[in-house]
Amino acid sequence: MTKQLYLKPRSAAEAAALLAEHRRAVIIGGGAYVRLGSRRIDVAVDLYDAGLDYVRRTPNGLELGAMATFRMLETAPELQDYADGILVRCVERIVGVQVRNITTVGGTLFGRYGFSNLITALLALDAEVALHHAGRMPLGDFLATKPDSCDLLTAVFLPDQVWRASWQDMTRTVNDYAVLNVAAARCGDQARVVVGARPGRGVRCPEAEAALLAGDADGAAEVAASTLEFGNDVRAGGDYRRELCRTLVARATAEVLA
Repeated sequence: MTKQLYLKPRSAAEAAALLAEHRRAVIIGGGAYVRLGSRRIDVAVDLYDAGLDYVRRTPNGLELGAMATFRMLETAPELQDYADGILVRCVERIVGVQVRNITTVGGTLFGRYGFSNLITALLALDAEVALHHAGRMPLGDFLATKPDSCDLLTAVFLPDQVWRASWQDMTRTVNDYAVLNVAAARCGDQARVVVGARPGRGVRCPEAEAALLAGDADGAAEVAASTLEFGNDVRAGGDYRRELCRTLVARATAEVLA
């Protein structure tokens, strides 16, 4: 990676102004993957000092700053019991502490990575995101849109709901990225079943959610495995992922129902 102009704004507003001025600028939101690249970067906007590194309670739930690191999620007192600690569980074994210290919430969501544990877990909790220009929207809507390199993701919001939740994943080695990940959650008459690393990013399975509401863990597992799409990559084949989905969804939904 080579850089010609390295900018460190002191606020989200200043960062947005710099992105408007330098429309081809690259945002450094942690930089875990940017550092691996070899492309020339003429303008880099580093959000490290923009005041977005926080986890806090709000009157309506929880707010995660875009620069909150995975290590912050792992250790934040506010997240230990929220939704049965699903956000802690989904990040606590990712690679190593050094990587979790630089990988951020905003960088992960803006990257829309298929292997992301965090995306899968947040979708199960009805998370919303805030962007400087586009405003607030459901995470699912944000993921369905094309990234706008001139906008800035500033925060993630989690509702003040008592979710019964479960996190399940399978990795080939300790601390590796998941071959498949699953998040299940239930709150009253609402249920969520999300499957990610298929290797595509996490998606909800409405049919499995209906089975979860009906108290049928095995039915949720079967319908998720039969209706979702699974593909091949260096970690696993599609057929293996389908069988793994059946197992992990059964475990997750059974845990939610327990």
